[in-house]
Amino acid sequence: MDTAPRYDGGPPALDPAWEHERLRLDRLAVMTDPATREVLDSCAPDDPREIVEIGAGRGSVARALARRHPGARVWATDVDLRHLDTGGLPNLVPLRHDANGDPAPVTGVDLIHCRSVMIFLDDPYAALERLVGWLAPGGCIVVEELAGFPPYDPTTVLGGALDAVSEVLRHDAGADPQWVRDLMTDPPGPLARHGLVDCGAQMRVYPFQAGSPASEFSRLTLEQLRPRLLGQGRLTEDRLDTAVALLRDHDLDDPASAVLSVWGRRPR
Repeated sequence: MDTAPRYDGGPPALDPAWEHERLRLDRLAVMTDPATREVLDSCAPDDPREIVEIGAGRGSVARALARRHPGARVWATDVDLRHLDTGGLPNLVPLRHDANGDPAPVTGVDLIHCRSVMIFLDDPYAALERLVGWLAPGGCIVVEELAGFPPYDPTTVLGGALDAVSEVLRHDAGADPQWVRDLMTDPPGPLARHGLVDCGAQMRVYPFQAGSPASEFSRLTLEQLRPRLLGQGRLTEDRLDTAVALLRDHDLDDPASAVLSVWGRRPR
């Protein structure tokens, strides 16, 4: 695992205080939520009572779970709750929580979901082991991560920019690319090693089209990381501006954004 420091002494690489962070999170939700809801509907046990959403962000998935399962208590957890919208749902419980080591909010969890969270934890493998231990017999965990697909070609302007984003997140935020590679095995290795059954995976690909949620999410990510991309010499300002313009104004066939979803169930 990469041991580079998570931060450089300043704000986090993806800073929740950034002025457009709420919009960036919303674009991610619009892009990925329909597929996420399909996976969660297929994995959820009958009549779940306790559901935990790790890294709830804006709360779109937590709200969908609270509406889908009104008899369940849905814990919407995050290290920073400033952007969370509970929608006034009485069964949705906000909780400031760090998945790096905080204890479970409740025992006997029936369904756990996290998206684009585990890759940023100090040790995603150890974190997964803790989360699996939270599950009730028959409980299910769904883990989702963003993944470039096809692999970004660093010789192109946009591919090089997206590859530079990956390098910044690896170096400054501790993102571990091996974690995503291990999830791509069949069955997903990190889940199967913990004795989970009925393991599965799917990859959804989202082409970059002008104005699409996928393009806007990537464009906003580039803009948030602009000071680091330029300050670390990973991109010139001209190449960064060109990549931003491509995402904003053009339909592109390659590369694309993708989300990997994996799941497994604790035996009864």
